[in-house]
Amino acid sequence: MQALRVFAETRPLLFVILLAILQPVLAVPFVVATKILGIELTPLRLIIPAAQSAFILWFIWAMGWWQKGGFSGPVRNVHLLIYPALVLFLPALLYGTVDIPAGWQFFYFLAVLATGISEEGFARGIAVPVLMKYGKWGAVLIAAAIFSAGHLTKAFFESFSMLEWIDKFGATFGFAVLYGALFLRTASLLPLIFLHTLADYIYLTSGTAGPYTAEPLGIGIHMMISAANIAVGIFLLRGVRQENLPISANPVPAPP
Repeated sequence: MQALRVFAETRPLLFVILLAILQPVLAVPFVVATKILGIELTPLRLIIPAAQSAFILWFIWAMGWWQKGGFSGPVRNVHLLIYPALVLFLPALLYGTVDIPAGWQFFYFLAVLATGISEEGFARGIAVPVLMKYGKWGAVLIAAAIFSAGHLTKAFFESFSMLEWIDKFGATFGFAVLYGALFLRTASLLPLIFLHTLADYIYLTSGTAGPYTAEPLGIGIHMMISAANIAVGIFLLRGVRQENLPISANPVPAPP
């Protein structure tokens, strides 16, 4: 692991990009196995994010980044969580909820919880501290761009207009900028995992995204939320003080 720590310190951008590629690759063996065995693919909605979250948690622990990744220590500036806690209810407030059997509600809650752990663990718990070599702005914005690019891969299997492409990138980018800034201001990943899980679950149960989609959230509303998230994220990022920043990675030992 020391070699990986040195790599993260000396080549932070390449390190984060390679890890971003590795994380979805973990899904390949599960997909291949289900295809060969002729098994229903639905359980993979839980199995794959669970495997990815287990990998990310193990990786952070093995690298010695548990505290730097925001898994221990007090939560600072709790009041800053009010905005993201309120805005995530918009899909349900605007569209209501759809009828989902209780068993499937529990199944998908576990799936979005695992997704919240894996995505926050990578995009905020690992990427932001590692990229801190580029300063707070570089760390949050680069991590947000990589996070957004990763979410666009599934779009290649569907047909989208240019406006829809912009909307999808903007939604994930705005979300990532806001949560990256919150990570630096709160020094904790735990509330972000909770909010991320709840946001995905509300999109699911409101029927605006996911397997029970009844009516997608309007692009205009989606883009307004994205713009607000970016604006709030930038505002919060401006208030990050140098003394509160995590170091880029475990310091590389000086040569003897």
